[in-house]
Order: sequence, then structure tokens, then C-alpha cells
Amino acid sequence: MMSTTRKPLHVSFHWIWLIVLIVMLDQGTKHLVVNSLEANRPIAILPSIDFVLSYNKVISFSFLQFAADQQRWPLVGLSILASGLLGWWLSRVPRGKPILAKGLSLILGGALGNMLDRARIGSVIDFVHVYYKAWSFAVFNFADAAITVGVIATIASTCLETPGACPDSKDRQEHL
Repeated sequence: MMSTTRKPLHVSFHWIWLIVLIVMLDQGTKHLVVNSLEANRPIAILPSIDFVLSYNKVISFSFLQFAADQQRWPLVGLSILASGLLGWWLSRVPRGKPILAKGLSLILGGALGNMLDRARIGSVIDFVHVYYKAWSFAVFNFADAAITVGVIATIASTCLETPGACPDSKDRQEHL
């Protein structure tokens, strides 16, 4: 009989708390916006930044846009699948890669925050509108910002936490 050694699953509690914090901040800001703003009536915050209550039934850049409410549950399912895969990946991140773990935690928290909206009301609540004159960049929320920062951190971890993965990373590791 052959014995195999398996690496135990491990997700540090501070990564779990970060995920929970992201979900709570996302849901809390959305609750405030829904109770404070009227849909599609912008309030100027800074030059080129407005708060505007918007309900997004699709995913980024109108990808996967279907008629009526047909995309709701498939997108919830896709979010659950992606969250499961991210959680699995996070459970396998070595202790010496905190940037990767933080990036995955931010993505996971953001994905769960948006998934809760979609499951609860059939759309994601967005409220930060960034634009310049007639050009509109995006309307997004706290979860979207966490996902974006998480993706950047996850990519950056390749260069910063993997010796030899990026040019000059060996030199950078020697100076740390």
C-alpha cells in the first residue's frame, strides 16, 4: 500500500478577515448609496467623478448581455465557480507570498460582494462614475475596485515574489 503526503489546506485568518472586510465595505457602501441617491441622477464629488446610482445587469463592458433576467443565475453560478477556484488557489499560496495572497483575497472579496448583489436583486449596484468631458470611463463600485487592485497585486507578485520570473528580479531579491 502506497502512502501519499498531501499538503494541508491553509488559509490564514487574516486573509479570511480581509475577504470579509471587502464584502462588508462593498455591501455597506452600496446600502448607503441605494438609500441616499436616486437612480441615474449624478452628484458631483470631484472634477470628473460623480456618484450615480446604477444597476448593472451584465458583467464588465456589457459582456454576456442577454434579454431580460436570463443572465442572472448563470452569472451567479459563474461567480460561485470563480470564487471556489480563487479560494482553492488562495489555500495553496505559500506563506512567503503575501502579495499573491492579498491579491487573491481582494479579488475573492470583490467577486463575492458583486455576486451577493446579483443573487439578491438581479443586478450589481454601481455608483462611482469616472469621466472626462464627454468621455465616460466606467461606473463601478467598491468590489470592482478591490478586484482591480487584486488583479494588479496578483500580477505584481509574479515579479516581486518569484525569483527570476521578471527581468532584474534576481538583482532586486539580492538587495532586499
